[in-house]
Amino acid sequence: MVTINLKESRLMNLLKISEKELEDVLFDLKSEIEKIGEDEISVEINADRLDMLSPEGIKRAVDGLLERRLGEAKYEIVNTEYTLIVDDVKSRPYALGAIVYDFKLDDDRLKEIIQFQEKLHDTIGRKRKKVAIGIHDLHKIDQKVIRYKEVPLDAEFIPLHSTTKMKISEVLLNTEQGKIYGNISIRDNYSPAIVQDDGNILSIPPVINSDKTTLDVNTRDLFIDVTGTNFDAVAQTLDILVSNFAEGGGKIGIIKVISPFANKSPLLVHNNISVNSIQVNTRLGLNLSAEEMAKYILKMRMDAKVNNDSLDIVIPQYRIDIMTYADISEDIAMAYGYRNFKLDNVHVAETGNLLYITRLERAFRELAVGSSFQEIFNLILANTDYLYGDYVRVENPISMEYNAIRNSLIWVMLNFLSKNQHARFPIKIFEVGDVVVKSNTSDTGFMNSSRACLAIMDSKVSYEYLQSIVHQIIYNLVGKEAKYIREDKEYFIRGRSSKIVLADKELGEIGEISPEFLVKFNIKYPVVISEIYLDKIGEV
Repeated sequence: MVTINLKESRLMNLLKISEKELEDVLFDLKSEIEKIGEDEISVEINADRLDMLSPEGIKRAVDGLLERRLGEAKYEIVNTEYTLIVDDVKSRPYALGAIVYDFKLDDDRLKEIIQFQEKLHDTIGRKRKKVAIGIHDLHKIDQKVIRYKEVPLDAEFIPLHSTTKMKISEVLLNTEQGKIYGNISIRDNYSPAIVQDDGNILSIPPVINSDKTTLDVNTRDLFIDVTGTNFDAVAQTLDILVSNFAEGGGKIGIIKVISPFANKSPLLVHNNISVNSIQVNTRLGLNLSAEEMAKYILKMRMDAKVNNDSLDIVIPQYRIDIMTYADISEDIAMAYGYRNFKLDNVHVAETGNLLYITRLERAFRELAVGSSFQEIFNLILANTDYLYGDYVRVENPISMEYNAIRNSLIWVMLNFLSKNQHARFPIKIFEVGDVVVKSNTSDTGFMNSSRACLAIMDSKVSYEYLQSIVHQIIYNLVGKEAKYIREDKEYFIRGRSSKIVLADKELGEIGEISPEFLVKFNIKYPVVISEIYLDKIGEV
């Protein structure tokens, strides 16, 4: 959920409904309100409804549900004489722009615009990494040709809320925005910049605007630039911005764009989707006619035409959350009203059962405990210092102690033993849990694997002693006898290890840890260990 704070009296005046009615209608839109001040409310908006992150977007949705206005919201669109030239900006290649005329500002609306901008930055913009927005006072821009280009870090401008001209490198070092967002798009000592044709800098996306084009209560016309690393996200963000500003009384101005990917903007993208009414009824458990569904679609501020049992729906530019018939079904459910759904009595035909792998893990625990082993629990996250083989590394770990995901229980068991050499011998421990291993069949290249591990540390240990325990446990789990085929590995003593095989499937490994690996883990006593692949047992 995304939370926005609004002045209550202004919102209620805009919507012209009571607080109770607002609460009810927002509930049907998957949103909730909470009073947080004498004249301030907090509104929780579902993360997919980016169009509702400003009062104007809420008004458009509420007008539809209350049937004040139906179908797509139509706005006045005019052509302008402004041009945006997009150069080759390698770190953030995409940029689009738009103008909004006759958008009256006051102090409350200024705060709402800033909040709207920041919420879009945090959601579709991925904290400005994917999309960044600049909103300028149009009449403070001197020229009608605006360029998106790279500029060197020694280029100068006066950043927002400053009175001193600074180099871009100084802005990155000395301003709060520069410190937070400065490292996102700098490449080879160049920064992306929105500039006038005469080279005057208007903003350095995604960091900060120039003070030259600051918005104030006298601003009436806006120039909006949206830049980013994903063209669709840039276009969608601009479409939502201009649509909501137009809902608030503005007039959308189309500008010419000279770029490889667009020749004008905003794009105001409309998509078409056809849905089958039978499919929707099946999904919702309702029995609505196609005509009734069309009426509900109109209430959700989209256009729809009935075509026999199907609906041909036009999705306007501000509903970027609609992608499939499932989204349409959800919108029909909201317009129908969640309170109008009746709950059927549920007849349960059978009781639930544990998954096979869960039963297997529980059985393994009982057998290991019965063999006088003590269960331990290690964290899934581990440290690359003691992992061996292929493993997943955490890109931005909170702690360097846990900067990878374990790929075997053997390493975390050895790490555990190294820290417990003072305990009473023999130390007989086991663990059951998931590891993440390399996979050629997974989309990500890695997959989870359920494992169990038994280890013994004593003044004297033997492969044969642990093998007899492992053999009996596997036999009790599957009713079949496993085979042991010699297999030398770097971390086992040569000739004192094997792989465990059952029905031609490798179920695990067992062996005495080599002196080199004991030294690596700072273990002073011999260790024999066995790891069993529980998920493979299920395939036997």
